[in-house]
Amino acid sequence: MRWIISVLVVLALVAGLWWMEQQRQAELVPEADLDIPAEPEQPEPRHPLPEPEPIPTPDETMGDDSPEASDTSPEAQPEPEPLPDLADSDTAALEALASLLGNDFVQQWIKPEFVIPRAVSVINSLEGEAPALKSLPVRTLDTEPLTEESGDGEKLLWTEANTARYESLVASIESIPADEAAMLYRRYYPLFQEAWQELGETEPYFNDRLIDVVDHLLATPEVELPFEVVPYEGRLHFADEALQEESWGRKLLIRMGPDQAAAIKQWLRDFRQELAAPPEGEEEKDFS
Repeated sequence: MRWIISVLVVLALVAGLWWMEQQRQAELVPEADLDIPAEPEQPEPRHPLPEPEPIPTPDETMGDDSPEASDTSPEAQPEPEPLPDLADSDTAALEALASLLGNDFVQQWIKPEFVIPRAVSVINSLEGEAPALKSLPVRTLDTEPLTEESGDGEKLLWTEANTARYESLVASIESIPADEAAMLYRRYYPLFQEAWQELGETEPYFNDRLIDVVDHLLATPEVELPFEVVPYEGRLHFADEALQEESWGRKLLIRMGPDQAAAIKQWLRDFRQELAAPPEGEEEKDFS
């Protein structure tokens, strides 16, 4: 029994000495030599967002040319109000939209809950399948699409008459100065980015995703009216399989008709130029 105890004591001493030696060696190794995995670096944005512009002072908006009013030094600029939390951002978002579109438009078209998260989600979806209606940030058209039979009665056609369904919406979008819309977007971008991160997508930055979606929409094929549609499960599908396979964002532009689609594309071009420069050494994309 004694020799067993002796062996155990010796083993304990050896183990203790080995542990102490390992600790001493670890202390002697410079920190730079330790094999500590580095945290992955956050990639740079592909389309860096310009800094928000200073909010004009009341004197500037009234055209005061006095030296005091023309002082644009950082000290003279008012501090912007802090952004609300994303969960409490609906009121601020609706007020910002009303400043661009007017109260009547906002009340008619914009759903008042989860404005920014819904906007982020639907923008992300424009390159793919249509989302559920309840997830859209805007109310849907309350008029039924108009179709006509072809002369031989064998085809169902989506006609020019449908463009009237979109006229007020397109006119309202055209009336928005793209630079003012971009200024508000930059102002509220931290909330858009937070909502984007909550979606869990692999793209790190919402602005990069937004530019990708805008470029996708600008490449929408131009389709002349009328075009053939076919009933399918209570909806109207494009008879042309290639068009039916397009994203729901592109199909929406096609249904508006070429003239109104062109108006939306032009607005998107102007908006894009406010948010992203072409890559260094490359020409600006031509979507005309």
